[in-house]
Amino acid sequence: MAGDAPERAVRLRVGLALLAILAIAAALRFYGMVWDGGMLFHPDERHILVVANGIAFPPLREWHTLLRPESPWNPQFFAYGSLPIYLLRIMADLAGQFEPSLATLQSSYLVGRTLSALFDLGSVALVFRLGYRLYSARVGLLAAALTAVTVLHVQLAHFFAVDTMLAFLVLLTVDLAISLTDEPTLWRGVGVGGAWGAALATKVSAAPLGLAVAVAWVLGAVRRAARSQGARAGRQDRSFALGTATVDTPSEHSADPCPPKTARRRLWTFTLRGMVVTGVAALVTFVLCEPYAVIDAVTFVTDVAQESQMARGTYDIPYTRQFIGTLPYVYPIQQAIVWSMGVPLGVTGFIALAVATVRGALAVAARSWRQAGDLLVPLAWVLPYLAIVGGFHAKFLRYLLPILPFLALWAAWMLVGLLDAGRQRFARALGWGALIIVVGGSSLYALGYLNVYSETHPWIQTTAWLCTNLPAGSHISVEHWDDTLPLVQATGELRCAWQHRLSKLAVYDRDDEAKLEMLLSALEGNDYIVLASNRLYNTIPRLPERYPLTSRYYQLLLGEELGFELVYSAATYPRVLGVDLVHDTFREPDLPKPALLRRAESQRRALVLGRADESYSVYDHPLTMVFRKVEALSRDELLQRFGDAAQSLPPVP
Repeated sequence: MAGDAPERAVRLRVGLALLAILAIAAALRFYGMVWDGGMLFHPDERHILVVANGIAFPPLREWHTLLRPESPWNPQFFAYGSLPIYLLRIMADLAGQFEPSLATLQSSYLVGRTLSALFDLGSVALVFRLGYRLYSARVGLLAAALTAVTVLHVQLAHFFAVDTMLAFLVLLTVDLAISLTDEPTLWRGVGVGGAWGAALATKVSAAPLGLAVAVAWVLGAVRRAARSQGARAGRQDRSFALGTATVDTPSEHSADPCPPKTARRRLWTFTLRGMVVTGVAALVTFVLCEPYAVIDAVTFVTDVAQESQMARGTYDIPYTRQFIGTLPYVYPIQQAIVWSMGVPLGVTGFIALAVATVRGALAVAARSWRQAGDLLVPLAWVLPYLAIVGGFHAKFLRYLLPILPFLALWAAWMLVGLLDAGRQRFARALGWGALIIVVGGSSLYALGYLNVYSETHPWIQTTAWLCTNLPAGSHISVEHWDDTLPLVQATGELRCAWQHRLSKLAVYDRDDEAKLEMLLSALEGNDYIVLASNRLYNTIPRLPERYPLTSRYYQLLLGEELGFELVYSAATYPRVLGVDLVHDTFREPDLPKPALLRRAESQRRALVLGRADESYSVYDHPLTMVFRKVEALSRDELLQRFGDAAQSLPPVP
């Protein structure tokens, strides 16, 4: 028993270290939970909350409608899975037993964001478990720490969409699948299927997990057969039984690599049967968690097909035009490195992915099934998913969240391996230097990102300025497909939108004579033009062939050549050691920067990191600008400034 004391001490230290990492992760995720004042600036979060608050179990007298499409429990919305919606509705109702407001649309977002943060904490714990099981306690702790400070995890934990829940369930499925490679049994297969089905009921993009599950079953059968062949030599083959399975096949180091036909047949029968059991468990779980995918199949298929068309770019939607011209794989990986993870961790993570891929291939070639299983199961998820999502037309940063924990895991594995391999002083110094840069850089970035949640949201700042400085009855032009400022949902001192005349510019409409008339009328009739974010001006000018007139409009407006000048702007950025990490909304496309903004930024200590994906910046730290009319230009003067862009426009269809 005395010999167990050192092992217990080690486990205690590891446990305490993990608790410290989870505490740091929790602090990062729960800090600034009400960053938007409950105004729900994330459109997906807003829509999910509306759907969740609109469902309910049918009353007892109408219980027979529960399994019909018209049931009030049917969300009638399948762009995302139903499991997050049901979970939010149930947890909000439970929370409402203690605080009634938490069950309402106005406050249930707090329940949702708490769930989102808790699922992300679960991901940190699962990454530790994977690293500990597959490699060592040091790898597990380092992987958990890197996931804890990955900025995209921190950011998405501040919304209630489905991303953190999906990442957790993907990790859980892969973890359980790796258990199959150690001991393939039917019960373990059922567990894997349950986790996979829950992931599918969160988002159908979890479908590629099926390949990881299949790989786990095959490797589990091969590895078990390799372990047990010698011990069972000469025994009668045992039959397949519930919860256990054994198959005769040569060991990993057998002189005869070819199993007998009977054993080979049993091997594949066992493997296929296990896959079927897992598939059935996944299907049952999916149907239980998203029953109206079957009951209301038409709506389900329609919504999923529309989401697929949106992702692939075959369905032209204004909010995906930002991705026109972006390079498959290059754009999402570059965005992930710079913004989602930070450069030190991002570069290390993708290098580690390449190393893991090569090592996995070499392990298969050498028939080293233990090492192959540790690498191939997670690779069977990460590589196909990255191949699919990286090739999408729509390349939102959150799409890559389900693979980022694996990049952190392999980054930790590579860094620890570099330390262990460094026998010479230079090699050790290199390993420690890389570790300090990755951990230190990621930690500083995560802490710096909290600046976004410590300051008032730019839209709230702008609304306060507008309410204070604009005379009642001002004519304000705002843009469609963006949030309206002053905020129409604001209350108290911020409730001033009703005092003014707000008109929306449909700038995503096709450029034609009607569009020209709309722009001219807006410039003539409005006192202020508000750009709530870069949603439109950062996309339309990059499509000059499609939008020659509107591209020219933004060039002139931002260059203050239309009789309007910038009088107010608001922005918050991640701040690292007093330096703001700025996303540039002007360089791509090449747009002029208003004078007030140039002066403000000349006084800012900033590191400009180029273009950021819209989904990274717009929801929680957009750049907002307010232009005021300082010169009333005549229509002829406006047309002259538009120049050739106003000529030869197609007529109204």
